Amino acid sequence: MGLEEGEDNVPQQPAQPKQRSVRFYLCIFWLCLVSVMVALDSVIVAAILPIIAEELGGTTNQLFWCGTGFLLAQTVTIPLYGSASDIFGRKWTANFSIALFTFASILCATAKTLQWLVAARAVQGLGAGGVVSLTSVIISDMSTLRERGKFTALIGMAWAIGTIGGVPMGGAMGEKSSWRWAFWINVPVGVIGFLGLVHSLHLKIPETTFRSKMARIDYLGILVFVTSTTSFLFGLTSGGTLYEWSDAGVIAPIVLGAVGWVAFGFIEYRWAREPMIPLRIFWDRTAAVGYTGTFVHALVLWGVSYYIIIFFLGAKQHGLLHAAVETMPGSAPIAMFTIVGGLIASKTLRFQKVTWVGWFLFTTGTGLQALLTPDANNGILYGLRIIAPIGAGLLFSLPLLACLVNQADADIGIATTMQVFARSLGQAFGVAIGGVVFQNQFDHYVTRGLANGDIPPEYIVRGQAADAVYSVIANTFPPHVQRVYQFVYADALRTMWYVLMAIAGVAAVISLASGNDSLDRDGRSRHQFDHGNKEKAAGATANINTNQSEDIESGRAVVVTEGVEMRDKKLRSKEEQLSVGCSSSQGSTVA
Repeated sequence: MGLEEGEDNVPQQPAQPKQRSVRFYLCIFWLCLVSVMVALDSVIVAAILPIIAEELGGTTNQLFWCGTGFLLAQTVTIPLYGSASDIFGRKWTANFSIALFTFASILCATAKTLQWLVAARAVQGLGAGGVVSLTSVIISDMSTLRERGKFTALIGMAWAIGTIGGVPMGGAMGEKSSWRWAFWINVPVGVIGFLGLVHSLHLKIPETTFRSKMARIDYLGILVFVTSTTSFLFGLTSGGTLYEWSDAGVIAPIVLGAVGWVAFGFIEYRWAREPMIPLRIFWDRTAAVGYTGTFVHALVLWGVSYYIIIFFLGAKQHGLLHAAVETMPGSAPIAMFTIVGGLIASKTLRFQKVTWVGWFLFTTGTGLQALLTPDANNGILYGLRIIAPIGAGLLFSLPLLACLVNQADADIGIATTMQVFARSLGQAFGVAIGGVVFQNQFDHYVTRGLANGDIPPEYIVRGQAADAVYSVIANTFPPHVQRVYQFVYADALRTMWYVLMAIAGVAAVISLASGNDSLDRDGRSRHQFDHGNKEKAAGATANINTNQSEDIESGRAVVVTEGVEMRDKKLRSKEEQLSVGCSSSQGSTVA
């Protein structure tokens, strides 16, 4: 009986407080703010690159590196930040990335040459990798799995707002203001976000020596991963821009990168003592479906977002600002339905069926964009185009839940990081695949127009330049040739919509293999949020005093509670009483 009482009275680890502190909600706000900042930057700069080139001069190759250098640096560093934050803590790793991004924004805003801007953009990408990675990771630290959907949806909404607002803002800056404001606006936002997180972000983690932290770094894995990923992404992004896709300058980096990834997998599985990316996070079926869904969702969404403005610029012959505004009806629903998807998951504690609905709408809506023509009516332009973003919004945060639902708590941080990496990798593939299809189809229809006599030889435009010469076509070509090119743009994009629809359809079928696992568990890592005085008061009321120490060998926190110590004392006391009783009984018998 005494043993049962001792076990029943052992205090359990405190659950997430029902009444969260102001610090908690402030932290959510700052994370959303810096997410909007990075999302805005990535979209605005793409819109104003032609204006930058006019002022700073430079070659096509240098213009290419303004965008690609940023993308490479961001994507490669995402897993590095995740691994570093597990070792050194989230707070200062995240703040380092924000500070680096803000400092690089100043360098970009003050650039005197295109070479200067290219270097500054690469540094900016190094900071952006930490922001996009650690915002999601910190949200996973702060919230239980059962409520994570609604909080990750807030981050998703922030990204959607930045992406949606960045297109018209870029157009406005390109036509009405200076391109340098695209970078200056990051400075006050970055400073405020940095100071806000310094004040509000406090995560309870075990303290260890600097030497033990350095010993946990997977140096060989980092080296192989960075070189392989950089090589692969360089080949992927330079195809159709710097080189033809059949050129060795494209094929060799892609092959070397792929071989390097295989070597990296072997190192992580067989060699690394504490892998940067433990392969066990991918073995679960539902997690594998989640990572695949994340990759394809980003691929299709980014492909649509990147090329839809080309439809309005080339097929509709709108100006940059007008075209940017026209993209908003097809992207605004993403923010709203990102929240809807997260709330449904948090309410039902399931994500499978909502994911299926999201993929159906996303796939169907992407295919319906094939109806876009130069003469399309408003019903098609503004009605049918909302179907895809509704599905995309539902899918924005749900794949993360699939990636995390069956992970061990110790793997939550790196599993979240790899979901962000899959999304960033998907974006690169989306632009690359879209570019291949669009350029090839553009050349096909131009060749047909040339053969039919619709396009005179002196007015030939090739696909590789099609996303940059729409203003030349609209301002210098004869009206009848302009009309032909309007349909060339629309027809080339139509094929691309079909390709993206097919890719989304494959992911929709794969999503059927996802488990319908419950989200009804804690699912937080050891980096748990410290609410300050409120949490201490709650702990005092419950008479719980939790201390954490770290097992250096396993890298996991061992939680020791006073309740367990009290139970052990009671057991030892009863054993001593029993021992004394037995001794007295034996003594009486002998007497």
